[in-house]
Amino acid sequence: MFTRIVYISLLLTLVLQCTTIGFHEKKIRERMEFGEESKFRVCLISEPNITKDEISDLFTAWNEELLYYKLKAEPVLLETLERPGFWGTDILGYLMDRQLTKDCDRLLYLKGRTWGDISFEILTLGIFVGVGLKLEVQGAVEGHTNTRGYIKAKYISTIQMLFTSPNSTLIHEGYHLLGCGHQLFMEECYKRIRDVKLLLTDPNRDPHFFPVITTNGKKILTRPEFLTFPNNE
Repeated sequence: MFTRIVYISLLLTLVLQCTTIGFHEKKIRERMEFGEESKFRVCLISEPNITKDEISDLFTAWNEELLYYKLKAEPVLLETLERPGFWGTDILGYLMDRQLTKDCDRLLYLKGRTWGDISFEILTLGIFVGVGLKLEVQGAVEGHTNTRGYIKAKYISTIQMLFTSPNSTLIHEGYHLLGCGHQLFMEECYKRIRDVKLLLTDPNRDPHFFPVITTNGKKILTRPEFLTFPNNE
């Protein structure tokens, strides 16, 4: 019985940690029209131990996924910063206090790997092996505007690399930054991205901001102000 529980947990974790936020539906996606090629700027706050090559690899992988939708994410490195707190909620709280500048459509924090992270990885690995419960969170996006988020951009533990990677984490959270929620299949996400791109012609849109329709259906046409709202992991 215990072995079966662990096996089921492994399968569920594999599904939940897939490279997207649902299973792709190729035929449906290929029938949809995503308009002209468009770009959006992702401003980065990076921890000191993350290299430019690692950032480049992350965005290469993300942009390969975005080709489906005739989109391209352009990284803009704002600054290198020591982590504002250990937990993901600390990072999101910090991002919510940051105003998006005129050069930023989205704000993304790249979390590195410290000795504290390594200790936590060992602890969570033991819990996972013992009861099949995975406690680590690899990234999150705030759910009020879907414009700010973070990812764990550097990790090498066995349990992490078994189910995910920095590239797949960015792809996953990247869909949230475009307004997609969690679903089993991707059709609704495709529609959301299509509708976001249609907002590029909205006369009320700030012409210097790439819009978003949040997971709750709210249209964001201008650069949002400071936030004090809970996150959407």
